[in-house]
Amino acid sequence: MASERKTSISLYEFYALGIERLLMNSPWELERAVSAYHESFLTEQRCLGLAILVLLGEGHVPLAKGQGMPGYEEQTRSSVNQAVFLRALKRYFEQKHQSAHRADMVMERMGSYIADSQAASKKGISPLDAMLAIVCKRVPPLDGAQRKQYRIRVGNIYDYIESLVEKNLLKRYQVSS
Repeated sequence: MASERKTSISLYEFYALGIERLLMNSPWELERAVSAYHESFLTEQRCLGLAILVLLGEGHVPLAKGQGMPGYEEQTRSSVNQAVFLRALKRYFEQKHQSAHRADMVMERMGSYIADSQAASKKGISPLDAMLAIVCKRVPPLDGAQRKQYRIRVGNIYDYIESLVEKNLLKRYQVSS
């Protein structure tokens, strides 16, 4: 049926839509910080969420063909993916009348989430556990109960973003190369 056809969009458009929806509508973006500690945690949630969006979007970047060095295709794919994401993030900040330089700072902060989760995946370890470790390092939980809450929150953030990508973006759009 014609109504089921998906609109073809570029990877840049995919990220622009994802960033907008994530930073404007996600539940943790609607929270207001009640302390400096809470503000730090909200910042980490934002970076974690954006990193998950980058990682989920990587599957839509075509592999470079004809490269002889093993692993080169994957590095190229990851670099292209992150460059396109950074461009969309800069545009988001510009539209919000904020400095595009802020995107570079956010991307730098996201870097360890991306790298550590990719390394964990290659080792057969949960990428979410790797991300949880970073959150705990940057905003140390006050006790074991809070660490459990962090673990639940990281899982919920992943589920939310996966749903955003699968049910909202990929249901309506098809990322073309």
